[in-house]
Amino acid sequence: MTFTRTKLEDGKFQLTVELTAEDLASHIDRAQALLGRDLEVDGFRKGKVPPDVVRKHIGISRILETALESAVQRSLAEIIDSNNFDVIEATDLKVQENSAEKLVYTVALQLFPDVTLPKLETISVHRGPVSVEPKEIDETIETIKSSRASVAEKDGPAETGDRVEVDFEVTENGSVIEGGISKNHPITIGAGNFVPGFEDQLIGMKKGDRKEFSLTAPDDFSNKAVAGKKLDFMVSMVDVKRVTLPELTDDFARSLGKFSNMDQLILSIKDGLLEEKKEKEEQRVRGEVLDKIVAGSTMVVPAVMIERQLDLMVQNFDQDLHKHDMELAMYLAKLNKTREQLRDEWRVQAERQVRMSLVLHAIARKQNISVAPEETNDALQAVLHSTVSPDGIMNLDADRIRQNIESRLLNEKTFEYIEKICVS
Repeated sequence: MTFTRTKLEDGKFQLTVELTAEDLASHIDRAQALLGRDLEVDGFRKGKVPPDVVRKHIGISRILETALESAVQRSLAEIIDSNNFDVIEATDLKVQENSAEKLVYTVALQLFPDVTLPKLETISVHRGPVSVEPKEIDETIETIKSSRASVAEKDGPAETGDRVEVDFEVTENGSVIEGGISKNHPITIGAGNFVPGFEDQLIGMKKGDRKEFSLTAPDDFSNKAVAGKKLDFMVSMVDVKRVTLPELTDDFARSLGKFSNMDQLILSIKDGLLEEKKEKEEQRVRGEVLDKIVAGSTMVVPAVMIERQLDLMVQNFDQDLHKHDMELAMYLAKLNKTREQLRDEWRVQAERQVRMSLVLHAIARKQNISVAPEETNDALQAVLHSTVSPDGIMNLDADRIRQNIESRLLNEKTFEYIEKICVS
């Protein structure tokens, strides 16, 4: 077997592979043995059918087809392994010649770019302490109480704690601001989820009342387009409901499921908050240390990797929109944007994510960090068992799931290695 390598653009090269008749003979024998392994023929034991009988029953064309597939796969794998090619993917396979004398095929290989890493010992990130304050537990309990509150119609004026629905229009200098019109907008008075002062203006309003007032949005308001500006409101009270919160008793704790009393509920809330904070701190630490490694690394990022990352980002965003009964096309039309404009806005973020993935890959490769097949298999089985439908039918792409699991496990091991060196 011989091969030649021709450099293409953007980190690709074309491989031209030639296998001789001698090379092909072993693949034909292997294909014949494979196809004959489960062949059942009268007068012969399963798996013991002679080659000439196998050829008669299977057909030479099928044997050659299987041999061709084996020859390409095995020869390509051997070339990649023996030459230590760091391959992202192989595409554009073309058979140039397939005869009894030789097999010639070409394939395009996309390689990982070379990454020059900084010395990890020079990078340091501090992991901050994590704790839960009593106030945070109280806020969580109030949220749970609100989710179990009873709601009843109310004829009187709205008060703090009531749930109301309002129609409103918000203008600035006579023009409606973006998102400034809403119908049957739900608000819990006192929750503080709107422009400061807005909920106070609703107190005392009854169902059917209308009111106009002005407020100035804070300079640090989340909607930067109106931060620090005077806004004019027209509000109609559509509905008012009285909210009755449950009392914090052991019976209330038991009504939530697995708790015998309020003490168990409080401990569970504290543990959950602590775990959530630990996870957020872990994400912060990993993000910071990876940013520093990327900043100290040099690499040329293939454009195709950025484009594919953008494809993934758009696809994931589209799926998130579907969960909220929205379509990407309608979302973009509302913003008066095209899909290409959205991709352009996300391009810097996409390149950053690609650089991070390349750095992790380079570290894993340099340190010989790998995932054993049994580790992937165990994780895959857990996923498959958890996603079996009630009727026992699964509609999953197991190969794709396996690749995602292996990638996740490899990244986790690589981060563990990085943290031992860079995080204190």
